[in-house]
Amino acid sequence: MTPPFVVPVPVRIGDHLERHARERPDQPFLVQDDRSLTYAETKDLVDRHSAALLETGVQRGDRVAMLGNPSIEFWVTFLAATGIGAIWLGLNPKYTDGELDHVVGDADPKLLFVPTEVDGADGASVAHELLERHPGIERSVLLGALEHEQWLDAASVSEDELRAAVAAVDTMDPAFLVYTSGSTGRPKGALITHRGSNVCNSIAVERKHLRDRRMICNLPINHVGAIGDIAGRVMTGGGTLHFQERFSPADMLATIEAERLNTIAGVPTMLQMCAEHPDFASRDLTSVDLVAWGGAAMPAELLQRLLDATGAPYCTMGYGMTELTGGVTYSGLTDPVEVLATTIGTGDPRQDMRVMHPDGHVCAPGEAGEIQARGDWLMAGYWRNPDATAAAFTDDGWFHTGDLAVELEDGNYRIVGRMSEMFKSGGYNVYPREVELALEEHPSVSMAAVVSVPDPTCQEVGVAYGHPLPVWNVIPPADVFRVF
Repeated sequence: MTPPFVVPVPVRIGDHLERHARERPDQPFLVQDDRSLTYAETKDLVDRHSAALLETGVQRGDRVAMLGNPSIEFWVTFLAATGIGAIWLGLNPKYTDGELDHVVGDADPKLLFVPTEVDGADGASVAHELLERHPGIERSVLLGALEHEQWLDAASVSEDELRAAVAAVDTMDPAFLVYTSGSTGRPKGALITHRGSNVCNSIAVERKHLRDRRMICNLPINHVGAIGDIAGRVMTGGGTLHFQERFSPADMLATIEAERLNTIAGVPTMLQMCAEHPDFASRDLTSVDLVAWGGAAMPAELLQRLLDATGAPYCTMGYGMTELTGGVTYSGLTDPVEVLATTIGTGDPRQDMRVMHPDGHVCAPGEAGEIQARGDWLMAGYWRNPDATAAAFTDDGWFHTGDLAVELEDGNYRIVGRMSEMFKSGGYNVYPREVELALEEHPSVSMAAVVSVPDPTCQEVGVAYGHPLPVWNVIPPADVFRVF
C-alpha cells in the first residue's frame, strides 16, 4: 500500500485520462475477456468517439444514452460524451419496458448506443423498438457492428475542433444522469457535475488509498457505484479496470486469482455470494490487499471470512448516496472488524456534513439526527424537476439525506434509522411506494403495502401485503407475498 498522497481535482472528468495517458501511456487500463487497452489507446479511442459525436451533431448539454452492461464500451462512451459537454445516461437492460420508457422519455437523449447483443436479445431490434417509441432519439449506434466502425471513420472533425469542444466544458457542467427513486414513487434523474465527480473521487482515492487499484467492474451501468465508486475512482487513481458484463461469484473469484487483482469490492450481498460459493476455499486470493464495499452494512462474520481468505491488511467503506455524488464518511483502513461492521467512518474536512435534529439544532455526539451535506460537489439537482430539487435542500443549501445517524465518542458515525420508508436490498435502495405502485397497476390488486424483513443474503427484502378487489379496510395477514 502506497503512503498518503494528494490527488488533483481537475476541471473535467476526462482530464484524469489525459493525465494518465501522458504519465503511464503503456499501462493496461480497460480489460475485458481477451481485449485490453492501455491508457494511451483508451485516450485515442475516446477521442475518436468524441469526434464522431460532434460530427453527428451532439452538442454541449445534449443527452447521450447507452443501453447495456459493464464493458469497455460503457466507459469509452461515457468519457467521450462527457468530454465534449454532453450528459451521459446509463440504461439497465433489466429495466422493464415501463421503467425504460420513463427514464428515456424523461431524459430525452439525442443519441443511443446499444451493443449487438443485449442480454440475449438482438441489439439492432432493441434499438429499433426504442427509436419507434421515442422519436426524440435522432439516431442509434450499434456498438461492435460494422456501422459502429463506419460511424467512427466518417468523422471529419479536426483535432483543433475537438480540443475546442473539450475546452468549452466548464467544471460545473452536468456530466451524467443517474435515476433514483423516492418515497413518492417515480424515479428522478440526479444530475451529477464534473466538479462533483472529481471532488468526490479525489477525496475517496486519498482517504481509501485507491491508487493503482486493479479491480472488477460488474455493477449495472445505470448505478452510481459503477460510474463513480469503481470506474471513476480506479481511473482517478491510475489503476486497471476489469469488466464483467454480469456478476458471477465463480467468474469474479477466478478473475481475481488469474489476474492477481489487488482489490475485492462490491456490495455486501455480492461479497457474501462469493464467500459462500464452492470455489471460495480453493481460489488463491492472496493478491488482494484491500477489501472494499458500500451500499449496505457488512456483517462482521462475512468481513472476517474475507480477511482470513485474502490476508488483506486494509479495508475501506463509508457512507454516500447518488445525490451526494459519492461518499461523505470514510472508514479507517485498519479499523477493527467490529467498528467496520457497525459504523460508517468519519467525515472529511473538505465536505461539509452535519447531523441535524428535527427541532433544528445540530446534534451533539450521542444524539440522533438526519445526515445533511452541503457543497458544490453535490448533485446539481433533479433533472427537469425543480419542485423535487427544492424539497431536497434546505433554504441555505443543505441536502436532506433522510438517513438518521449518531456521532460516537471516537468520531465515527453510526446509522440508526431512516426518515423515509426506504430500505436496502442487496445494496440497492428499494422504495416501498414505487413497488406498491407497480403492484397496484395489476387489475386484480386494489391496494398494496410493502415492508422490509431481514434476509441472510440481501440484508433486507421486501414483503408485500395486498388485497384483491373490493377494497378492504384491513389487509389480512394471509394475503402476503414475497416481492424480492
